[in-house]
Amino acid sequence: MTEQNGMPLDGRTVVAALVDDSLALMVGVGNALPATIDIYLNSQSDAKVQASIISWRRHDAEPENAYGFVALLPMKNVSARRLKTALFSGAGKPREYRIDSRQQRIEAILSAVADQSGPAFATVIDGLIEALLAGDPDKKRLSKVAALVQSAARSNGFIEVLGGLEEGDVYIQGWSSGFPTGRTRVIAMEESPVLAELTSADFQRDDLGDEASGVTGLLLGNKPINPKKLKRVYFRGRETWYSIEVYQHRVLVAPPDVPAHIRSVLDRVRAPEKILHTLKMAAHRFDGRDTVSELDRPVRIGIDFSLLIEGSGILISGWMLDPDRAVEDVSLRVGGEVVRIDDHWTRQSRADVTDAFANDPMFSAMNPARNNHGFLVFCPLEATPPSDQATYLELGIRDAFPAYCPLNPTRASARQALSRVLPSLDPRSVTASNSIERQFGPMLQSMTAQRPYAVDIHDIGDFDENAPVTLVVGVDDTINDIGVTIALLGLDSATRHLPIVIAGPVESFDQVGSEILRLAAFYKLNTRIVFAEGVEDYCDALEVGVDATSSETVGLVSAHILPRDDGWFDQLLAAYSKRGSKVLVSPTILFEDDSVRWAGTWINSNANGGQYLSDRYVGYPCAVLADAEPSEVSAGTLECCILPRKAFKDSNGFTRGYIGPGEKSLDLALKLRMAGTPSYWIPDVEVLGSEQSISTAPAWEELSNRLDRWAFDRRWSLVVSNLRSHNNAVD
Repeated sequence: MTEQNGMPLDGRTVVAALVDDSLALMVGVGNALPATIDIYLNSQSDAKVQASIISWRRHDAEPENAYGFVALLPMKNVSARRLKTALFSGAGKPREYRIDSRQQRIEAILSAVADQSGPAFATVIDGLIEALLAGDPDKKRLSKVAALVQSAARSNGFIEVLGGLEEGDVYIQGWSSGFPTGRTRVIAMEESPVLAELTSADFQRDDLGDEASGVTGLLLGNKPINPKKLKRVYFRGRETWYSIEVYQHRVLVAPPDVPAHIRSVLDRVRAPEKILHTLKMAAHRFDGRDTVSELDRPVRIGIDFSLLIEGSGILISGWMLDPDRAVEDVSLRVGGEVVRIDDHWTRQSRADVTDAFANDPMFSAMNPARNNHGFLVFCPLEATPPSDQATYLELGIRDAFPAYCPLNPTRASARQALSRVLPSLDPRSVTASNSIERQFGPMLQSMTAQRPYAVDIHDIGDFDENAPVTLVVGVDDTINDIGVTIALLGLDSATRHLPIVIAGPVESFDQVGSEILRLAAFYKLNTRIVFAEGVEDYCDALEVGVDATSSETVGLVSAHILPRDDGWFDQLLAAYSKRGSKVLVSPTILFEDDSVRWAGTWINSNANGGQYLSDRYVGYPCAVLADAEPSEVSAGTLECCILPRKAFKDSNGFTRGYIGPGEKSLDLALKLRMAGTPSYWIPDVEVLGSEQSISTAPAWEELSNRLDRWAFDRRWSLVVSNLRSHNNAVD
């Protein structure tokens, strides 16, 4: 006999439906079957699948059809051709079933299974759910499981208090009957089902009597669970599946207040020791307070500053006093991210900390000659956290709960952070070298800062953004007298009629912008003034300026470059055109005393036969270049050059990850060369240029140069070692 709808009962037919793209369900009756069997679809050996079987005993049925079954078949590697038969090769004689061609929904099929299985349906559903949850079920399959559970689950209690913790788990507190104690896999229902692990315990509540008890636990999903959207939690009880609903008037606790709620019930909790330990650890998580200063043992910590580097991480400077070595580890916690810091921080001498605690009885065991309490550490983060994200240090204390030190990081660029730290370091010290290798270098390498961008544009005269050639002037925040540059461009007949883009930081332009506009109008220049955010040096300004024009060819000039003679741009443009307009050409750059500042970047060899890049003749009188000929060099300079705009854009502009413009310019010149745009030095064209620094501290210049060279070598040392030399321009 066969049911008209639902489940076939003739022992020769099965009904099938897809659970999802990789799993099918078959239902029928037959002999006793093992938990897993091989099924041959369409009786073909190349269409064999191993199916999971959930079966039950049918009372008052023929011996050959004494069992009903639900089979789950993986379909991932099965052809999409129409399935007509299924050969079950069980422990006894194989049986072939015809697959019913009727289209039926899984819900209808399972309803028929419920009618046929009677009291055994709960066991059938259990087995089906467990089989569906095996492995890592996707969203579609988990939705099917949730629907199955919902059809079988009974309501059993309410969640009255809940709140999310910074680490990603959700605390729940309420009441239930027969709630599981320990670690249990559950299904949390918010907008969609989430598979989660529940670590739970019960506790005595006088208002519930003997039939129920208070429940408390930590819910950790395989994806984040939003406590505001949580509706219910399905769990497997002793008899069947149950649901514990989130009470309509539930108390939603903020993350810093959750530990206090756990502590309020902890002394009444009944649970195995491991579960109790987990709940105790949760009760002593960060709640916004500085708990290091409350420790009754000689451990103290202080923070000088913490700086949030956009697109990179957090730079922390501080000190920790721990004469008894009770601190086992120190970690930075930002939301769900954890970065251990004591395994790679740079220690610093802090005699002031030793002196401050010298007379404290708690620190009587401290060695007064040991001062390396300071630390400097960079902590990389996967993403820049929001400003309201709790950020703190967690100290793992031997034989005690963790202690916490809250941080309030200030947002800063890498350059701002380093200009604060580097001047305080002794360039000759091991601390400085260690800081570059372990802190500042990795900070620059991991940086993915936003590129500079225009926020305001003003055009003066008849600016043509589609002209064949445009001159771009890059201004940084150290330039005070941009008027001299504008005047010289206006007095030179070669540049007077060019479209000129002047780009720079909005903060500096806000002070000198009116003067720029006045002078550009006075000299009748066709100028576009670009106010930009995120500009830290002339390279950033040049990049914004290039974006502000569509010219095929662009001349790039730092505002610190001044023409030495009229006609310099025409000469440089002629050299560019002579080489097919597919190169980068740069002039000689001189100091104001006519000594050489830049005359090409060349390949040199060291004593070990390796190669490195260097700028030749720096500091020599310019007369040394008298016999020099225009020549290809290993790298040009973007401080003053002409190149195709397309080449600049195709190379993705300047690389982030340098403090100063020197290596940033060299990096781009090498990128251009590797992409097919070589560099040429034109010695006869001379301009003047001074070097600029954002700090007058003696240590800044040396350490910033060392750091940029470290970052450059990490990117380019292998390429440079294989570059072809062009050392034939000057005898």
